[in-house]
Amino acid sequence: MTFRASVGEAVAALQDAAGRAGMQLLSSDAASGIFVFTAGRMVLAAGEKVTAQISEVAPGTVQVTLSSNLQFGVGNIGRNGAARDRMGDALAQLLPPAA
Repeated sequence: MTFRASVGEAVAALQDAAGRAGMQLLSSDAASGIFVFTAGRMVLAAGEKVTAQISEVAPGTVQVTLSSNLQFGVGNIGRNGAARDRMGDALAQLLPPAA
């Protein structure tokens, strides 16, 4: 997805979108623009992990790529990619699309 936003605006919107999708930040590397979110509540809990990569493609324009990885374990339910889809939908509501 490509948006009219700065990297900082995209990071803030991504964190907001993750919260709306029921995800929490697991790890981040701001220098590379990679953020990993999880739906798991405990270390051994199952859940989808969503990786987001934010890159500036032009001044004032960023590209956000979301990918997911379903983690199996105790209590694993749901459809693979559901959290990624929810995060993508929420992000699209928070940032204006690039022209």
